[in-house]
Formats: sequence, C-alpha cells, structure tokens
Amino acid sequence: MSQPTHETGSTGSAAHADGALQLNGERDSITAYYRDWAATYDEDMSAEGYAGPFITAGLAAMAVETDSSVQAIDVGCGTGLVGRLLHQRRPGVRILGVDLSQEMVDVAAKLEAYASVQGGVDLLQYAAADDAPTFPLVLCCGTLTHGHVGSDGVDALLRLTEPGGHLAVSVRHTHSAEQGYPAKIATLADAGTVAVVSELINAPYLDNGGADYWLLRRR
Repeated sequence: MSQPTHETGSTGSAAHADGALQLNGERDSITAYYRDWAATYDEDMSAEGYAGPFITAGLAAMAVETDSSVQAIDVGCGTGLVGRLLHQRRPGVRILGVDLSQEMVDVAAKLEAYASVQGGVDLLQYAAADDAPTFPLVLCCGTLTHGHVGSDGVDALLRLTEPGGHLAVSVRHTHSAEQGYPAKIATLADAGTVAVVSELINAPYLDNGGADYWLLRRR
C-alpha cells in the first residue's frame, strides 16, 4: 500500500504526522507511538494545519440543538481536539472520550469538554462487546486512516450509534479511496441502514492530505 508523503518532511511535526501513517494497525505499535507523541501532539498537529477536528465538530454540532444535553462519545478522542471544539459549540452535550492511548486521554482529561475519558479502548473490540453502549451522537476524527482502522470501523461506529442518532466521522482521503468508503456508505444508504446528512470528499484535513467526511443518521 503506497502512503502519502509530506513534501517538506523536515520538521518534527511533519515527521510525527507522517510516521503515524506508517503504523501497522497493531495495538501495541499504535499505543507506543502515541504514548511517545502525546506531549507534543497538539502543537505538532497545529503546525501541520490540522483542520479535521474543526470540520468533524462542526458536522456533529449540526446534529444536535444548541441547548442539547445528549450524551456523546468521541471515539479515538486523543488529546481532545474534537471534544473541545464541540463543547464550545454545544456546551450542554456530555461527552465521553475514549482512546487506545492512556497518555493521550490523560491530556484530554484536563479539559472541561469531557464528562469522562477512558484509555485502553480498542474501537473494534469495544463496539463488538455484547454490552456495548449506544449513543445519540458519535464522533470519530483521525482514527479511520492508514495504519490504524480499516473500513470495518464504520460498522463498529454505527453499532455505537443508537437508532435515530448521528455519526460524524472523518476518513483520510487516500485511505477512503483504497478501502472503498464512499461505496460502502452508499451501500449502507441504499440498504436503509443510514441516511447521509452531509458528505465532503477530499476536504481539508492536514497539509499532507485531505479527508472525506460524513454526517450519517442511523435509521
């Protein structure tokens, strides 16, 4: 699988952002990578023009009323970039943040945005559990990408979305094309599993590549 490369690649922030795309999808390698990156993640991603959280939080905000107090889950919340932005737009929404990296959620826990956070959470295992919870609002930014989670992540996220609820998700554009995300979403819509509220293809994400975004309502 060819990976996108950063044209400059000379800065520490670019090296971190590009290195994440080279991961092998294994839990241990992902955990170790983000453990070592957590302290500078926000600064590095800002330097690389990270627009993903702004767009994902904006889509999620479309799904709930201004004064809503629904419970949401931010899957792969990392240091809390998406949750912080959603909290600014919809301060009454109670957000649970979950991530594979304990070090990343430790940073998110310092924000006022999250009602609670939980580390050590693998999306596919979490959603597959018999007692997996469901939420009226699910957010996921940055997790469905090269070296992390494939197109089965959409199915897992929808299992966490209650009927009538919404999923706001980003997918790295090159990963989306290789894994067939647009066709998968279209198939889910044709089957009546979801309604596509909003779709953005190859929209801004990072300086080293765009992303596809969807706001889906589970039927």
